[in-house]
Amino acid sequence: MENQHVHHDSCTHCACNNPILTILKEELFTKENFASLPTAKNKVKEEQPQKLMISGGTIRPMINGSVETVPAIGFADGNVVVTGTEQHVKEFMQQHHPGFSSRVLPHGHTLLPGLIEPHVHLIPTAILMGWLDVGGFDQQDLRQGYDMHMVSEIIKQEIPYVKPGHWILGAGLDPALMPLQQGNKELITVDIDRLDAITEEVPLMIMSASMHTLYVNTPALKAIYYNEKNKHLRKKYPEFKDYREHTHGQLQESANMQPALITIPKPQMDAMFLETFKHLKEIFQTVNKRGTTFVYDAGMTSQQKELLDAYLLVHKRAVRIGAAQIVDSIDVAKRLPDYTPPAEYKDVYIGHVKVITDGSNQGLTGYQSEAYLCNPKDNYGIFNFGENPRPLKVPEDYKNLIHTIMTKKGWPLMIHANGNLAIQFVIQVYQEYISKEKPGVRNRIEHCSLITKDQLKTMKEMEISPSFLIGHVGYWGYAFKEAIFGDKTLILDPCNTALKEGMKITLHSDHMVSPLGPLRMMEQSITRIMEADPEEQALHAAERITAEQALTAVTCDAAWQCYADQWTGSLKPGHFADFVILKQDPLTMKDPYMHMRNIEVLETWVGGLQVYSKQDVKKMSVI
Repeated sequence: MENQHVHHDSCTHCACNNPILTILKEELFTKENFASLPTAKNKVKEEQPQKLMISGGTIRPMINGSVETVPAIGFADGNVVVTGTEQHVKEFMQQHHPGFSSRVLPHGHTLLPGLIEPHVHLIPTAILMGWLDVGGFDQQDLRQGYDMHMVSEIIKQEIPYVKPGHWILGAGLDPALMPLQQGNKELITVDIDRLDAITEEVPLMIMSASMHTLYVNTPALKAIYYNEKNKHLRKKYPEFKDYREHTHGQLQESANMQPALITIPKPQMDAMFLETFKHLKEIFQTVNKRGTTFVYDAGMTSQQKELLDAYLLVHKRAVRIGAAQIVDSIDVAKRLPDYTPPAEYKDVYIGHVKVITDGSNQGLTGYQSEAYLCNPKDNYGIFNFGENPRPLKVPEDYKNLIHTIMTKKGWPLMIHANGNLAIQFVIQVYQEYISKEKPGVRNRIEHCSLITKDQLKTMKEMEISPSFLIGHVGYWGYAFKEAIFGDKTLILDPCNTALKEGMKITLHSDHMVSPLGPLRMMEQSITRIMEADPEEQALHAAERITAEQALTAVTCDAAWQCYADQWTGSLKPGHFADFVILKQDPLTMKDPYMHMRNIEVLETWVGGLQVYSKQDVKKMSVI
């Protein structure tokens, strides 16, 4: 039974559960669309990795999590082959890899293992990138002056370019990143009247950043109402004005969003799929530009994997990819194969099963033990299992699902849980089903937003690790503190407490919830400054971590959490030659706020091949 929940207009991203891909699965992933993609005839040619010795500057291979530097490092055959003194590395390379090139980094330039994004969503992001961006981000920063006036201007500039019969499709609308309303500190309301004030010339549909709500103007709502596929609407609402008055142009949840999404003009629908290759390339270019060499997709389906495999067949590998397979029902869980840990790297290897328990805190759908402070009143969020819309104990269907995945199939889990009651339920099922006979299984809690010290202790005892969406602090922290949670923000993303308990932690973007960028995530965990706060205060400064701890979280510990530490996350001999060269060492930066995220990434290398360069590399000597 689907939980009923009335969403407020402030709902913001839960990228783990994209309704577009769920509702339009049959329309997007058609045989005809797949047939129109480039095929194996255009298979990309493999390049030969460079044999290379690098010395000078600062080299931190992060071997065994140590931030200690080494004077030199050698790469060959796509792997790290040696580290040590310049003399030792040079002699080793001469003996084993003659004809290698040699480089000396300038003072201050820093070589690190490739950075890692342990929780992203590739295909959902690529699908939505063709929509007009009306979100609250400018690159890695909050959009200055972001409000409904700015959104209006962005849309109005698009109107002259709309083709006949097409709609304006917008994405990312996020009232939680807009200024709070004066007086009551509430979030701004978006409805059909507000969108009609922007335009009634063309149909306008905007996906909220939450992906829980579609906002439409009158022309779009009329097209939806009179669509032949939506006869049920005309039975339920005999006249258009009835439909308008009931919805106010706010179409929430799948049942109300489906009639709107299937009304999108077919040429635009097809383009959403056919342009995914272009958008995936843009995503991977951004990944490399920000020093990242490995991403872990936190919600892969078989259709998404088929599309991603097709992309990788005809594009040069620029990023290594792992994934968690999403499981949302007991039937899907029963069809899982028995778990076998990944033994050798292959593109889009599957390391976990993903289960989504609730929504997002900034979207007011994370499942809480206390009601949110803001409107609507008495809102506790949603839990995705059980027939009771407000379960106070773990639902049986949820327990059965986890039992099947963990006990019967043996899979490690990454469980999405944002609200504090959702996290409590997750910990309880982990306690019940984690096998004491299988130590070392890398179970995770994703986002793990509102959690106490005692709960972290319990997680540590069970060897469960958290992955924090640290943008909750930097981007949404002010809205959480002032309008959504109040003092409850004291337990938001407690990175330092987790580390003190001896846990491994990671930081993630949940892209496209927040921008790609491990350096930015490091910065937000180090400073915890609320970027929307006029006074730029830190949110619970006691939970700040050091630059060394933050770097560990986005390199070796992230690799460990993704079952990739046998290949990447550090530059120990035998690991992939996946590394980044920065213009500045993040560990020696004295003022990281708004600076660490902007450290220049000079070069990114994957498997001994350069996949990104900020500038021409000085000529290297060949030895």
